[in-house]
Amino acid sequence: MHWKVKREFLKRVEIFSQLGNRELKAIAKSCSENEFANGEYLCHQGERGIAAFLIISGEVEVLSEMDDGYIIKLATLGQGTFVGELSIIDGADRVASIKASGDVKTLTLTQWEMLGLIKSKPSIAANMLPIIVKRFRDTSRELRHHSEDNDEGRKSIYR
Repeated sequence: MHWKVKREFLKRVEIFSQLGNRELKAIAKSCSENEFANGEYLCHQGERGIAAFLIISGEVEVLSEMDDGYIIKLATLGQGTFVGELSIIDGADRVASIKASGDVKTLTLTQWEMLGLIKSKPSIAANMLPIIVKRFRDTSRELRHHSEDNDEGRKSIYR
């Protein structure tokens, strides 16, 4: 896929929507394309995060494994969603797993590419940060909801 097509995908994603064409071009040129089969994991909770994914087609499930072994489905996300963004900022362990639900195509952005982009274009980080914080708060709220209300929460939990 040409970088101009990638740029158009990026432009429509909330986390990148405030960026100018130069920043979008730099990110587009840094992304690689990947495909994942149904049931394949894009990443696993607890592993070191080295990439984030922009869903070009298909859907993914965001899953969180609880201490008691149950898995909570936090979200089902589709085209135009950017996931795994926390790890490309700090490289810390994944807070959730991402699993393909059907065939999935992504643009993948690695941590080292992202850090290089942020160093050369700090406006990228400044525009991403409020959205990353909001998503983190939403995820934390969802996890609290499930742990506070086991009976209701377990309706979306499976082993």
